[in-house]
Amino acid sequence: MINELIKWKPLLIGVCIVIILYLVSDLFSGVSLLLPSMLLAGIYIGVMIKGDIKIRALNGAVLGLISGLIVTLILIAMISAQGYNAYLTTILNAYVVYIVVGIILSAVGGVFGSLIKTEYSKNAN
Repeated sequence: MINELIKWKPLLIGVCIVIILYLVSDLFSGVSLLLPSMLLAGIYIGVMIKGDIKIRALNGAVLGLISGLIVTLILIAMISAQGYNAYLTTILNAYVVYIVVGIILSAVGGVFGSLIKTEYSKNAN
């Protein structure tokens, strides 16, 4: 049943979009585009997946969970490499909030993508 609801190929592409945009923006410019990239990948998920709005929102939420966990692991590795292990527990509280906000933004992006695809299909006919 889970394999029918969650479409793994667009989800993997969405996770790659989030990670690449995050790494490029954070490492090269110092400005984190994590939350906008989660919204953008959620919109991509909503447009690419077939099904109703609930399935697209669910896939967006799964995208937010997976990409949020991966980005958090990257951030923990970067913090540990810089020698801030003593502050890790304090910083992890903020990262839990980032994961929750990322899940919500990705689910909203899935809904937006669903609405965009619906409007596009109405205007194409």
